[in-house]
Amino acid sequence: MTDSEDASMTFWEHLEELRRRLIVIAIAIGTFSILSLSFGRPIEAILRFPMETSISNILAAIIDRTVGVEGSMMGFLSVSLKAGASNVEAELLKIGPVEGIKAYLKISITSGFLLASPIVLYQIWAFIFPALTRKERRYALPLFFVIVVFFVIGVVFAYLIVTPTVLHFADSLFPTAKDMWDIEKYVNFMTGLLLGFGIAFELPIVMAFLSWIGVVDSRGFRAKQSYAAVGIFVMSALLTPADPLSMFLMAVPLIVLYQLGIFFAFLLERESESHA
Repeated sequence: MTDSEDASMTFWEHLEELRRRLIVIAIAIGTFSILSLSFGRPIEAILRFPMETSISNILAAIIDRTVGVEGSMMGFLSVSLKAGASNVEAELLKIGPVEGIKAYLKISITSGFLLASPIVLYQIWAFIFPALTRKERRYALPLFFVIVVFFVIGVVFAYLIVTPTVLHFADSLFPTAKDMWDIEKYVNFMTGLLLGFGIAFELPIVMAFLSWIGVVDSRGFRAKQSYAAVGIFVMSALLTPADPLSMFLMAVPLIVLYQLGIFFAFLLERESESHA
């Protein structure tokens, strides 16, 4: 067998492996999406949760769970936060006969993607893993978990903090007007925020990877902070719905994550120097 035939076989084997990985990804997303269709009432509760809670309620719940001392200063703060909390009195409307169906399908697909994301990321890593060197493989599994954790943190942050804040801000504008929101637009707003924040919170991982392959080092990232801040606001505008508040609520954490990315890049450089 010639070298060209070996290369051809290797190429087709890689394609076959990629095909199998993509099939597993599609099955995982499809399975979780179908399962999500069976939980109509919980899905409705998940949709309404950001309207029925606020940062004040969340902070009060954290105080109650961590401190929980009645009569203390923290207990008084918890009661004060609960007293100042308010719900968004909004009606979700189905404008048209298929709007509810479209919104339901979007929720199920988004839920399927979020629930299957660990499997998706694992399949991607399993495809890339054989091509890595022994040194690179040492970092593959920890990096996989870090990617999953940062994506989940971004989604949770968007769901518990950003979405209630934006909804309460929108409710406070024109207070005499009744809130009647199209359910499909509301679902688009929520899914856009959740996925956008999940992707955006991978910024430190991307920065560490760029440093690892030698594109930019930590000093380069530090020198370009002003340009990075502009880029972060542009990216926030693209990844969030078209309102200034959600863009701001994404941009500020990303600026903090940019600093974390510089730290990750610095740690990788120190690790490389120690093994040089």
